Amino acid sequence: MRYLVVSEQNSPIPPEMAPGLFAAMKAFSAGSIASGKAEQTWGFAGVQGGGAILNVESPEELDAIMAEFPFGPFSRTTIYSLVDLNRSLDNASKAFGAMMGGMAAH
Repeated sequence: MRYLVVSEQNSPIPPEMAPGLFAAMKAFSAGSIASGKAEQTWGFAGVQGGGAILNVESPEELDAIMAEFPFGPFSRTTIYSLVDLNRSLDNASKAFGAMMGGMAAH
C-alpha cells in the first residue's frame, strides 16, 4: 500500500530542541529509505515541511512509522492513500455509469 505523506510545521520548535530534531529527522528519513519503506522523501523549498511516499504492508505499519516521525508534535500531517490512476479512472467511470443508469430508470 502506497501513501503520500505531506507534513507542514504548525507550531514553533523550541530552539534548544532543533539540533536534535534535525539529526533525528535525517536518521528517520535515511532509515525509512534504507528499509525500503520510503520510496522518496523531500523538503519543501521555502516552507517548513516536506513529504514522502511510503510503501507499507498495512495501515498499522504506516501508523507505527508515523509514531516515530520526529517532527510529529510540531506538524500538521496529511496522508493520502495512492492508487493507480488508470484503475481509479476505470472505477470512477464504472460508478458514474451505474449512477447514470439509475437516474435513467426514474
